[in-house]
Amino acid sequence: MSAGRISGSVVDAQGAPVDGARVFLTAGPVPLPDIAAVTGPDGRFELAAPAPGDYTIACAGETGAGESVEVRVDDAAVEVTLTAS
Repeated sequence: MSAGRISGSVVDAQGAPVDGARVFLTAGPVPLPDIAAVTGPDGRFELAAPAPGDYTIACAGETGAGESVEVRVDDAAVEVTLTAS
């Protein structure tokens, strides 16, 4: 059972959605499974958080450029916008 959802979008430097970006958890309060989400044409993604706490989320676009952000997950969804160049 997950603690919550981490959802959001990946956009490029101009604010346009990034299709096909890989979004994954890189750090968290518990050991993390090797799970990634791939954004759709609208740039949206959703990941399940296995436990409450602080997480680092990273994304990588097709060009390899990416970004990471830190989020705190509790029992609710967290909305994140990542930028991939």
